[in-house]
Amino acid sequence: MKRSWIATGLTLAGCGFFLLAQNPDPVPPASGKSPGTSDSPAATDPCASPAPSPKLAQVQVEYIELSHESLTKLLFLARPASADATKLREQLQQMVTNNDAEVLETQILVVRSGMKATTESIHEFIYPTEYEPPALPGSFPSEPANNEKLPSSCMPTAFETRNLGSTLEIELTIGYDGRLIDLRLVPELVWHTGDTVWGEGKDARGMPFKIAMPDFYTLRLNTSLICINGQYMLASVQSPKDAKGEVDMTRKVMIFVKCDVLSVK
Repeated sequence: MKRSWIATGLTLAGCGFFLLAQNPDPVPPASGKSPGTSDSPAATDPCASPAPSPKLAQVQVEYIELSHESLTKLLFLARPASADATKLREQLQQMVTNNDAEVLETQILVVRSGMKATTESIHEFIYPTEYEPPALPGSFPSEPANNEKLPSSCMPTAFETRNLGSTLEIELTIGYDGRLIDLRLVPELVWHTGDTVWGEGKDARGMPFKIAMPDFYTLRLNTSLICINGQYMLASVQSPKDAKGEVDMTRKVMIFVKCDVLSVK
């Protein structure tokens, strides 16, 4: 009986060695991946498409000034069927060529889809916002003695900064087909138009002094748009400033926006 069991065991062992000799390749790992196999979809699936390249978009914002009368002629009885303002921009370009309109500013910024970006062409204007009578550090004004007058001048003690010039902040998302762009933009133009005197007088030495605050004029737009790749869109119409820094109702500024999807090669 023992001999029959021993013979059976030797027979099974011989079959096992024979099978190993016929298939020398090692058994694949439990994960099903052979050595040297990449985790990328292209390596596992020969029909898989390559990874998409990152999408970029170029945003262009234009400020064009013209008379209020010319704006009315351009838009009189206009019934745009879509947001495409390319033909309107072409008409305005002809007016610029004929010196009937003027390009105030052009802002261009390239940003990746899903990201925020900012571009600035500015002068940092620093101005005082708080004043106090001059005194030594740690001292406090006291009542005058012997009918003496306290110094009546004021010294600036706090300051703020205002950016003068051109600023553009955008955030956009490009659609899966590359045709539609979801755009949020905040363009801004700022000028320093003068100063307003809020107080003046003379100090104890008879020297005159003034307390003045600056005046600013701002063209600002904060909006969200759905742009079409390569097409102009009229985003806003605003009133510019006159020579005195006041609102000029006789002239208008048309703000156009254009987005172009860029390929990365």
